[in-house]
Parts: sequence; C-alpha cells; structure tokens
Amino acid sequence: MRHLYAASAIALALSASATAVMAQETTSSIRGSVTAGSSAAVGASVSAVHEPSGTTATATTNGAGAFNLTGLRPGGPYTVTVTAPGFAPVTSQNIFLSVGQPYNLPILVGESQVEALVVTAARAERSGPLVSVFDRDSIASVASVSRDIRDIARRDPFASFNPSTRGVSIAGQNGRTNRFSVDGVRFSDNFGLNQGGLPSARGPIPLDAIEQLSVKVAPYDVSEGDFQGGSINVVLRSGGNRFTGAAGYTYSNDSLMGTKSKGSAFSQDMTSKTRNAFLSGPIIKDKLFFAFAYEKLNETVPSVFGPPGSGNAVPNLTQGQIDQVTSIAKSVYGYDTLGVLTSRPEKDRKWTLKLDWNINDNQRLSYSTIQNKGETVALSGGSSSNTSPGLGLGSYATHEPERVKTHVLQLNSKWTNAFSTELRANYRESMKIPVSFGSPGYSDITVCLDPVAVGSLNQCTQTGTPRLIFGTEAFSQADVVGQKQYGAEFIARYNLGDHAFKLHAAYSRLKISNTFVANSLGTYYFDSLADFQARQAGQLLYQYSITGTLSDASASFDYDQLTFGAQDSWDVTPEVNVTVGVRADGYKMKDEAPLKQSFLNRYGFANNANIDGNLVVQPRVGLTWRPSDRLTVRSGFGLFNGGSPDVFVGNSFSAAGVYTNTITVGRAVGGTGCTIPASVANAAAICAAALNNVQGNKIDPLVLSYLQTNTAALGASPTSFMLPSFKLPAQWKANLSVDYTADLGAMLGDGWRFGGDLLYGQTDSAAYYTDFRLTQVGTAPDGRPIYADTYTNTANSDLAMKHTDRGKSLIAVARASKSFDFGLDAGVSYTYSDIKSLSDMGTYASGGSTASGTYGAQPMVDPNQPAYGTSSYEVRDNWKFNIDYSHAFFGDYKTSFNLFGELRSGSPYSLTMNTTTSNSRSTLFGTTGASNRYLLYVPDVSSITADSKVTYASTAVYEAFRDFVQTNGLKQGIIEKNSEKSPDYFKVDLHVEQELPAPFLGGARFKVFGDVENLLNLINSDWGSYRTYAPLTSVVNVACGQQVGASCARYNYTAFTKPTLQPNAQLGVWRARLGVRFEF
Repeated sequence: MRHLYAASAIALALSASATAVMAQETTSSIRGSVTAGSSAAVGASVSAVHEPSGTTATATTNGAGAFNLTGLRPGGPYTVTVTAPGFAPVTSQNIFLSVGQPYNLPILVGESQVEALVVTAARAERSGPLVSVFDRDSIASVASVSRDIRDIARRDPFASFNPSTRGVSIAGQNGRTNRFSVDGVRFSDNFGLNQGGLPSARGPIPLDAIEQLSVKVAPYDVSEGDFQGGSINVVLRSGGNRFTGAAGYTYSNDSLMGTKSKGSAFSQDMTSKTRNAFLSGPIIKDKLFFAFAYEKLNETVPSVFGPPGSGNAVPNLTQGQIDQVTSIAKSVYGYDTLGVLTSRPEKDRKWTLKLDWNINDNQRLSYSTIQNKGETVALSGGSSSNTSPGLGLGSYATHEPERVKTHVLQLNSKWTNAFSTELRANYRESMKIPVSFGSPGYSDITVCLDPVAVGSLNQCTQTGTPRLIFGTEAFSQADVVGQKQYGAEFIARYNLGDHAFKLHAAYSRLKISNTFVANSLGTYYFDSLADFQARQAGQLLYQYSITGTLSDASASFDYDQLTFGAQDSWDVTPEVNVTVGVRADGYKMKDEAPLKQSFLNRYGFANNANIDGNLVVQPRVGLTWRPSDRLTVRSGFGLFNGGSPDVFVGNSFSAAGVYTNTITVGRAVGGTGCTIPASVANAAAICAAALNNVQGNKIDPLVLSYLQTNTAALGASPTSFMLPSFKLPAQWKANLSVDYTADLGAMLGDGWRFGGDLLYGQTDSAAYYTDFRLTQVGTAPDGRPIYADTYTNTANSDLAMKHTDRGKSLIAVARASKSFDFGLDAGVSYTYSDIKSLSDMGTYASGGSTASGTYGAQPMVDPNQPAYGTSSYEVRDNWKFNIDYSHAFFGDYKTSFNLFGELRSGSPYSLTMNTTTSNSRSTLFGTTGASNRYLLYVPDVSSITADSKVTYASTAVYEAFRDFVQTNGLKQGIIEKNSEKSPDYFKVDLHVEQELPAPFLGGARFKVFGDVENLLNLINSDWGSYRTYAPLTSVVNVACGQQVGASCARYNYTAFTKPTLQPNAQLGVWRARLGVRFEF
C-alpha cells in the first residue's frame, strides 16, 4: 500500500499544470489539494520555498483539503512541502512558476510512513491556449540582432510582426491597441506616436532584466484590460541569496549583412555595438535583495531609399538631379540639403533596478525603476512607387530623442490562510522632442524635377516624375509630446471552499502636453527645377498660432480612469473550473477642446466633446474542463476595452482650428494670380509675398498677418473633433481550445503536446473619421457618391471621429510540441486568420496619428469613409516552427542552438485609381486626402467600348489595362478593399552559443554566440526576400469623361501604371551579430 500511495503522489505531482486563470499580474501562485486516501486532508501544513532567495510562503488546507499560495515570485525553482498530521511529509521539488498562471499541485499523502517522500514536479507550461510564456532561458536563445523585445513576442502563434513598423499585431488588431506592461504597470505608448506600440522606438527594457515575458490573447480575468489586440506582460528579475552577474558585448556591421535579395543589389552602411551588464544578489541575506540591468546601443541604420545602386532605388531619379537641387539650394538659398543620407546614427541607453524586501513571512515589498534614453532618426519622403517616386534628402531627417522614467512600488500581503492582497503604486513620465538634421528654422521644401513648370498647383502632374524633399519635415516643425501617468491598483483574494473570489480596483491619471502645429515653418512646393532656381513657389501651406505665440496652440489635457472588477473562480468538480466576472472601466475628463463658434454655427453642436462619462462594462466568463490528466478543454467569452492611442483624443485639442489657422496659397494655373480671393485686401501683394522670392527660412509678415486676421479663413480653418455620441473602442472575444498530451508508443515516446484554438472576435466599437463638411452633390458612373464642400468651399475639412460596430475575425491555430530527454525541444504552429474591418486607423504609411493623415489614407468606395473588407492586419496563413537544442559535449559547458522560422502570407493591399487635385481636393470626388485611395472600378474590358462607364485616353492605355485585368483575373465592378496580397515572406533565424570555462573564477564561464536573421538569404540570395506592393497601389489615373451637372456619367482612364514590387534593403537580406558574454 505504501508503494501505491508513493506512485500516486509522483503521478499527481508530475501532472501539475497551469490553470486557465491568467491575470495582469507580477506574481504567480500554487493551488492544489491534499488528500489522504479518499478523504480531504484538513489542517495540513503547506510551505513553498523559493530556493534562490529563501523566501517562504505557508498555508493550511481548509475543510476541502484545498490550499492557495499567492503572491509568489515567478520562476523558481520552488520546493513545496506538505505535512499532514499522522503522515510523513511529502515534498515536491524543482517547481517553476509562470506569471499570472496558478500552478495546480494536487498532493496525495499515504498511510504513516517512516521516510519522507520526495518527488520532482513538472515545469509549468510555457505555452498553451491563448498564452505564451517565455522564461529567461528561452529569451536568451532568441536570435535578435537588434535585441528587441518584440522579437520574442512575435513567436506567439496569434502574433504577427510587421517588419516595416516593428509593430506586433495580436489576433489581427492594430499593434498600438496592445497592452504592454512591466511589473504589472501599463507601459505602452499611451499617446500612440510610435508605430511599434512601445513608449520608445527600441523598447525600454534590457533583455537581461527580464524574468518572464508572457503574451496573452483573451485572458478573461477581470484584472486584464486596456487592450483590444493582446497583452504583453514583462516581469523583471529579482535578486537572491547568491550574487550573480553578467557582462556582454555584441557587434555587427555591413560586412555581416547581405547585399542581394531576389535579384536586387544593395549597398548599405551599418554598424551596431551593444554593451550590456547585469548584477543581482543579497543586501541582507533572506531579507533584502537587488537586481540591476544595463544596456547601451550605438548604431548606424542604413537608409531605405536612395538613387540607383543604393538601397531601394527611387525610379527615374538620377544622382545628377540630386546634385542639381543641392547646388541650387546652396547657391540660391544658402542652405545645405546634406545630400543623400546613406545611414542614420541612433543611440539607446536603458537600465532597470529592482529591490525586494521580505518584511516577514506574510508580507513582501518590491520597488522597480526603469530608465530609458534613446535617440532614433526618422527620414520620410521616400517612395519607390512608379507613379509618385520621391526621396527625402539628409536635412529632411529628424532626430527623435525620447526619455522614459518609471517607478513601481508593490506590497504583497497574506493576512490569513484564505485572504491575501496586492497593493501597487506607479509613476511614469516620458518626453519626445524631434529636432531636424538640417539648419534649424527652415521650411519643408518639395521640388518636382520637371525641367519647367507644367501648371500644377501642388503635385508633379507627369506620372513618374520624381520629387526631392529637404528642410524641416512638416509634422516635426513644432511637435513636442510630454506624458505623465500615475496611479494605484488594489487586488484582494479570498478563498472559501471551492471558490476563489477576487476584487480588483484601480485608479490612473494620464496627463498629456502636446504642442503640435504642422507646417508652422511653412511647406513649399516648387513645380519645376526652373521655378526652384527662380524662387517661384507653386504653393505654400502654412499653419500658425493666431496670437503669434506658438505655445498658445498647445494641446494639454488629462483624464482619470477608474476600474473595478469582481470575479469568482469556482472548482465545480475536481475536473471543472468556471470563472465568472465583470470589469468596468469609467473615464472622467474635465478638459475640453477650445470651442469654435463657426463650427457651432455650421452644424448646431459644439466641437469640444470628450470621453468624460464613458463607462464600459465588460462581462467575462471562462471554463476549464480536465476530463483526464492528458486532455484539457478551455473556452470563454468576454468584452475587452481600451488600448486605443490617446493621440486620437488629442486631435480634438491640437486641431480644433481656434488658436491656429491654416492657409494654402497656390499659384493659379498659367502662373497668373493665386488662390487667394480677389476680394481680400492686398490679395496680389499677399500672393507675391507668399510665392515669390522664397527665402525658405522666413515667412513674410504680410502672410502671417493674413493668416491671423483673415476672419473668413479662420472660420473655415480645418477642425478635428469627436462626435458627442462617440463610443470608446472595444472588442468581443470568444474561444474554444483543446490540449492533449499523447503517448505515441515505444517508438515515438510520451509527452507529445497537441493543441488547437478557435478565436472569434466581434467589433463592439471601432473609431474612424469622416469629413462633416462634405455634402453629396452627384454620383459617379459606378454609383459611388461625389461630394462638395457646400459650407465653406475651401480646401479644408471638419474631420469627425465616429464609431462603428462593423468588424469581425476568425482565427484558428493548430500547434504541436515535444521535449526530448537528450536536450531537444521542438514545436510547430499554424495560424489561419480571416479578419474583416471598416477601420484600420493608423495603418498606412501616409497617415497614422493625425486625423487628416488617418482619414485621407485608407481605401475607400464611398470617398468619405473607409471601405469595409479584409483588414490591413490580416496575415491569412502563418506557419511557425522552433527547434531548440542544448547539450554539454565536454564537462558541463553547453553547446546550444535555436532555429526559429516563420512562413507567412504577404501583406494585403488595395488596387486603386488616382485622381487629379485642385485646391487640395479631388477634382472628381471632391474629397481631401491622398488622391490614390479610391478603390478601382474594373470595367468590362472585352473591347475598348464594351463598358459604357469608362473611356480611355488612348488605345495603348486600354490595351495595357486590359492585359493587367485579364492576367490577374479581376472581376468587373468596384474591387474589394485589400483584395490583393504581396508575396509570402519566409524568414528563418538562428542563434548559436558555446559556453567556455573562465579559469580561476570558480563556476564562472564565458559564452560566445552568434545570431543570424534571415538565414535563408545567407544560403541563397534569391531566398528570404521581403517585397511588398504599396498599401494603396494605383493602377490608373482617372478623370470625369462626361460631366452631367455635378454627376459624372463616364470615367476616363487617362494613364495606366503597372504595379511594381518594392524590395526592402534591410528586411530582405541576412543580418548577423557576434557577441561574447561573461557570467558568474
């Protein structure tokens, strides 16, 4: 009988696994039950010792024999000892915990025993349904040349990585709607200017500082919130009773990267050096511990675009044209464009400190601080599009220094065996101030490289004519963002029999100060080289404070978020757990955007609505069923709110059109007069002051006076606002997941883990913009509306942020993994996604943060609102595999390698048609924004006259377009949003590491390692290429061929442009880094 009980205890310990409850927490817990024979062991003593620090947690089993040890450090190892009256102790060793995942540990004690029974428990699952957990070992084995935390997160089956923006989309949502947290505190880029979703471009955390990183898709615990995509949670390392440390150095340069990809040759200038260090240990043994991590990066990043032979070549651009513009800028304007920028210097420095104090056995206090100071360089204006190629010169680049400081204080308390609490306080501040590479105070200058003017007002009218851009980038001319966030969080847990109750309350205040006045130094367009030489601008776009003081246009606001949640996790039977809860997020905001009286007069309601009073109630239900030790079934549903960038709230303040005014002064076609109405006093003088004898570093006082005093222009100035009925974004999620551990017989062995997930999402509310000034005045040949600004008849707009419930997703995942006893771990997953959306805010290269950029850069059927269809974040098919091997071939010095591969569908893109513009509005559809965003109408191309809705400028245009339509199998009618796909992308990364002895230093050792990203390209330059079509790929230029009043009876396709793939010089070639590391 004793041996039977011993075998049962071992089997139960080895079956221990993580349960389904996953909170937004920094700690973990051990739950279980103690039984003696068939009865509950009441009053048994349970203790868990964290071996590195000696920290001990204790509990006593209740009337059901259950225990719950909470507030435990993630990681381990832990040793759990159970002592029941009349029985010998049972000890489970080598237990490792994952953050937010209770470790289920059933213990069976036998009849009176002479000796204590010791068993080895299983490590908590690293991944499972809707969650992936990466511990220190798995993080260290990730191949990441840039040492980016997102290279870890993208390994989750539900995650897809955008190589261009470095954003991680989870479950088909915008990466900026994820929650990124460190030690339980939200650490996302709240304002939302970083496309990657982190508070700094490269991420704020040294990799050496991370104990665990988890990625969660639909955690139904009520303490999880502030996201719609997913939650990425980092827990920092803590110190222990033994001093441990490390120091490392990595190096990479352009000799460690490829030069060819799929037939394209690249010449790139790049150097990268990283230094990192870690030290932890006791301050007072068993009581007070510290852990410190530091990382410093110096890097030159190759530019994406350039002339032929450098990077991604800009079509039709020659070095001679660049030299000519640079020479004119120097000799005529006295300005240095800095020529072609082949590389951009970047810096990053970050460090963390964590202190842990074991006040007593029942209370633990921790303090964490994170400091990050980085400087990236942005260079816009580049395009390899055949229709509108362009290049930003060196002076157009912008230093973007970022500062992030965070402090977190947390108290974990156990008051009784049944009651425990967590109390957390936090403070974070950040600052971002862009600075131009070129001489300060200079305007944004665009030069169309036509030799002489062709009569355009604001764009190169000849398809394929390149543009050169230099000076201070328009959106960086006055752009300062400061953020402060502080708050507190309280969690209480109470166990009663088979129920685990939880209460969660949180308060957060976010304060934002944003001075953003685009075009405050002026943005000039020159229609030709001759005009540029003669200082004759074709257009000036200018925005400034009407008071003459730029700070008066600052947008400063703050708001409070109050959160309350309650849930019950009920073990209905030993096999079934049901969790039911509800979370509510409420928002209080006193600040309002400035009231614009002309707006109120125009529409009858004010432009100063905010998010005050919004309350989002989020029900959550989760179910876990374990019919056997090998099979687990999980399901649940719930509503998830938050995560949307606050910049979209801030647009109502910064673009209210009250303290700033915007004017567009354009030269009339033919060069006589300009767009300022003749009725304006001194109109001719203002036109001449704005467009003639351009200096580039000074706006004529007459132009500034016109901006400040022109009441008609003030009343018609653009406005961004939130509709009073606006509903904060939220997503419904529901899942069904199955996990099975299979024994495949003597040949293949036991421990094969198979799993499958189905995740369904439904949009409850998503934001998008429309122009309120527009009124439908006609109809296009294919039925879409034609608009006009019937209120002010200007180039400006009133952009309303509205909400929609249109959007849904279905994601299916199949996964398998196996750990072998000879040091090999292997896993594979396949993810299928079908994502539909109306709103893809912040997606496209030409927009993302401003209201006008977001509104004007999405594919549209109705020219005044985004089209519904395939989401820009959809990755239809995504295969991932991971092979990890480690073995000590001599002594205990390990040789390790990790191979991670991802084969994914290409990015979706839309086929569109391009219209001409006049006074910044489409001459066909009457809307502002990108002129190439209108989804293509595919006519009957069986003959040149087959479709009465379309004519062609020439037979050649028709034949080229017909061949394109037939070759690609396009169906007649308006093409669907994102109906096309760029080529698939297959990327394999390799990490290789060898441990070496460090003589005379005891157990210390060296590690030499190398990382190779895009290994396939290293093997064969035709492999591993990353090529994309533009998100908005225009194939025809369209005009109205038959005007009927305000309607258009027939399109005229005036030119055809065959889409071309755009290779990426950085992402399509292999990159490697070499490193050495000393550890003790």
